Amino acid sequence: MPRELIVVQVGQCGNQIGSIFWSEALNEHASYNKKGHFDAGTSVLFRNVDTRFSDPKEIPVGDGTAPVKTLRARAVLVDMEEGVVNELMRGPLRDLFDSRQLITDVSGSGNNW
Repeated sequence: MPRELIVVQVGQCGNQIGSIFWSEALNEHASYNKKGHFDAGTSVLFRNVDTRFSDPKEIPVGDGTAPVKTLRARAVLVDMEEGVVNELMRGPLRDLFDSRQLITDVSGSGNNW
């Protein structure tokens, strides 16, 4: 029976910790899989990208010598403000996420918990 996880990152703290988590997960993957492709060991946290219609994008890992090409995170990013999620989408992990995985709002919570 396959085991798959979906990571749900909520709020500023959750998304900041999540970005560090994904960076470390990619570094661990790159240390075992030098070609940067999907394999059975990564199916728990990542999904494979269909490359029949577009070329895979390289995501630099660590020192940039081991790019990841066909992986996407199994994650949903949720935040009431766009700032942290937009920062993540402009950073080096931007190709790890799809815009359909983001749930954001412009207004924020107004410090109402």
